[in-house]
Amino acid sequence: MLADGQPLAERLTGDPATATKEAMTAELWIIGTLVTFCGTEFFLERALAWANARRVAARGGRVPDVFEGSIDGATGRRSAEYTLARTRFGHIAATYDLGLLLVVLFSGFLPWLKLTLEGAGLSGLPLGVAFWLAALWAISIAGLPLAWHETFRIEARFGFNKTTPKIFCIDVLKGWLVSALLGAPLLLAVLWLIGAAGGSWWLWGAGLVIGFQALMMVIYPLWIAPLFNKFTPLADGSLREKLSALAAKANFSARGIFVMDGSRRSTHSNAYFTGFGKSRRIVLYDTLVNELPEDELAAVLAHEIGHYKKGHVPMMLALSAAMVIAGFAVADHLLGWQAFYRAFGFASPWAPAGLFLLAQVSGAFTFWLKPVINALLRRFEHEADAYAAHLTGAPDWLRAALLKLAEKNLTNLWPHPAYSLYHYSHPPLAERLERLRCPGPPEQHNKR
Repeated sequence: MLADGQPLAERLTGDPATATKEAMTAELWIIGTLVTFCGTEFFLERALAWANARRVAARGGRVPDVFEGSIDGATGRRSAEYTLARTRFGHIAATYDLGLLLVVLFSGFLPWLKLTLEGAGLSGLPLGVAFWLAALWAISIAGLPLAWHETFRIEARFGFNKTTPKIFCIDVLKGWLVSALLGAPLLLAVLWLIGAAGGSWWLWGAGLVIGFQALMMVIYPLWIAPLFNKFTPLADGSLREKLSALAAKANFSARGIFVMDGSRRSTHSNAYFTGFGKSRRIVLYDTLVNELPEDELAAVLAHEIGHYKKGHVPMMLALSAAMVIAGFAVADHLLGWQAFYRAFGFASPWAPAGLFLLAQVSGAFTFWLKPVINALLRRFEHEADAYAAHLTGAPDWLRAALLKLAEKNLTNLWPHPAYSLYHYSHPPLAERLERLRCPGPPEQHNKR
């Protein structure tokens, strides 16, 4: 019999218990709770998407007054069509994803996969790693038809897609390879800790994952991102001089300002700040560089610098670390619970399966955090906007850049308040423009 307080390594070696009435009740409770939470998330998100689409359709593509003179009626109508098309696809994709999750969890696929790998001669830690990779790749393959339709139907219909079938397939294969090369050693280490670190395994495991995330902040922009895109230092000229002067004014040092060949896959435009320490860099999509004048590009750069100067990256790392620790604490309580495994078709506890199951179902229990986290991210965006306005001394530069990006990306101009509250990591465009009219008094920014 499993005992509370036993080290996880000991709990995992117990023999399967006889299915008693109490055990069956626990299994049914686990299944019922999971289905309830999955259903709640599904119907909440579908209801929000429906409300958002209804609001967009009711506007008939009429551009809100705040955008008059900046975004024309044709763009407004096209933006509405794009939003509605993506919403319809979102309903289908969400239904498919939910069905796929339930099939993976309750069809017996995962126990069958374990037995199949054992039959191939695998055991111990290699068996656990192979189980994870095979299951993830199977789920990825099952999702490819949706990804293909989104890329080559919806995005292509609205003129965004530049990806070829060859690039699409190569990206998928590269993604699988990178996940194996990076994920397998991490998983191997976590599984080893379960058997070697006793009751404190989860603290060591959480520390390992947090350290891995910090390491990825350094190596991702230097070695992983270049596997998928080409990053070219911004060429010499007036634009580089302007942006370099702006960075010097902000006392911001980085490895460089790079232009990414985003147009190779899409006409969408963006810019982002990435990296940590000496690896940090500013990345501008080539589509962005081609579409915006120098003053507006300077405002975009100032916004990205604002994220760094306001300490947003360390704050997000701290939040991520807290969530990792909480996740591992939950895992320590569940990985030795036999009913948890039996609910998904496993005869006895097996750590690799337990961790995989928790990874797959965690979203059904943490979806309520999305509006909380997004509220924090929206606050960060407002702070970065205000910083950019004061650094450049010209809020209208950023306002103009945001309007052009909205026009080019067919941004939803009429988001439903509840939908944006739940889903948006960036404030709605109208809200950002209004804040930039009065960005507030200059603040004293810490020198970093």
